Amino acid sequence: MLDRAAENILPPKPGVGYKPQHFSNILADPDPVSWLEIHAENYMGDGGRPLAQLRHLAERFPVSVHGVGLSIGGEGPLDRDHLDRLR
Repeated sequence: MLDRAAENILPPKPGVGYKPQHFSNILADPDPVSWLEIHAENYMGDGGRPLAQLRHLAERFPVSVHGVGLSIGGEGPLDRDHLDRLR
């Protein structure tokens, strides 16, 4: 989805759990924001405003992607369809 070069690791400062309703606030005052954390499943659709806003912010801030639906290590098999949608 969003590709970052390996040298762009997260800064050793607090990040912000990003939600689309915070978009304008982050743009208005970006100084307190070091990096953003998102849930991958919230952006697995076919685009739209939230994804466009996230792409815009990803040009300015490092983004940490947190998946919650893959259940790696669970008793069931790996959900390859879910994994494909994350790409």
